[in-house]
Amino acid sequence: MLAPILPNDCLYIQLQWESREVLLCISKEGIRRVEEVDGERVITIRGSAQAIMSLLQGSLKLQQQLRLNELSVTASFRHILLLESIFFLAKPYDVVR
Repeated sequence: MLAPILPNDCLYIQLQWESREVLLCISKEGIRRVEEVDGERVITIRGSAQAIMSLLQGSLKLQQQLRLNELSVTASFRHILLLESIFFLAKPYDVVR
């Protein structure tokens, strides 16, 4: 479902909260944690641990958290829209029966 919008080459996302950070590589091959960047396309997302978890769990959208100043992002507008799409499409959905 996500494959059509994912980049062919790694798009690096650096998540920073408190004194910790995680570097992820997202591409058509999947998502993996990496230790260092071997390219120039790095997106940095900074915020509290709670704000990062809200983003990853899909309880708040990236744009909402940016407007609330809970997160800051260093990226082009195009990459912010791509991330918003990825987080929205990948969030867990409740099944109603």
